[in-house]
Amino acid sequence: MFSVNEYVIYGSEGVCKVESIGHPDIAGLDRNKEYYTLSPVYHPGKIYTPTDSTILMRRVITKNQAEELIGGIKDVSHELDVPKDAKLANIFYRDMVRSYECPNLIRVIKHVFHKQRECAAEKKNVPAVDMKFFKMAEDMLYNEFAFVLEIDPKDVKGYIAECCENA
Repeated sequence: MFSVNEYVIYGSEGVCKVESIGHPDIAGLDRNKEYYTLSPVYHPGKIYTPTDSTILMRRVITKNQAEELIGGIKDVSHELDVPKDAKLANIFYRDMVRSYECPNLIRVIKHVFHKQRECAAEKKNVPAVDMKFFKMAEDMLYNEFAFVLEIDPKDVKGYIAECCENA
């Protein structure tokens, strides 16, 4: 269970602050369940989710963990066994991204980045399914990194590139 004022990753919403835990007085919510009231860091609004929700919630990584992940990006393989069939590729990428784990997000980003280079050399377009999950993985990873590194999400890509150049 998470605590009030703790920061968590809540599914694809990303970084959220736990504002309260209890029974919100909102029509339609199960009065027999406890709910987290979450405030997304990068979006307006509130989220009410049962404490026993099946949507993945985990603690935000630490600054040290982010720095270790960034320091190891060069060593992460860009090889992924993505199915050629678009529907199967969609399922593959969806499962990787919906793990909400930074190493998986890094692998998706690196794979599609390399695919972009290969396609550009052949004057081909990257399939839409690859680009869709590339963008999702970037948004999720960069927002979490931005939060723990205390930088603007728009600056994360440059920060990573700089760290990799200096490694």
